[in-house]
Amino acid sequence: MDTYQQCFIENLKLYRKQAGLSQAKLAELCDVSNGTIGNIECGVTKPSFDLLILMAQSLQIQPEQLFHLQKGQQEPRHQQQRLTDSQIKAIRDTLTHAIQDVLDKMRQ
Repeated sequence: MDTYQQCFIENLKLYRKQAGLSQAKLAELCDVSNGTIGNIECGVTKPSFDLLILMAQSLQIQPEQLFHLQKGQQEPRHQQQRLTDSQIKAIRDTLTHAIQDVLDKMRQ
């Protein structure tokens, strides 16, 4: 399992517990099976983009918070080469548009 996935899993568990939610309750809020959340937290499966957005909304956090390194977490070894400002802007723009598309679909 790569470091980013491990970071995501640790953050998902942390925010879920901080919100006082069980895996079953988070699954219910996201309209998925209880096993889906368990499999994601065990690293067996990875969430779709839409599910990632729903999980963040259910946890009342921004989606990117699920990927932030927390104190004590090690940065991935292959992260030695940093992204340029234009690459970061392109990623941010892409995610912003994708999130907006999902929110628009949810409002319909």
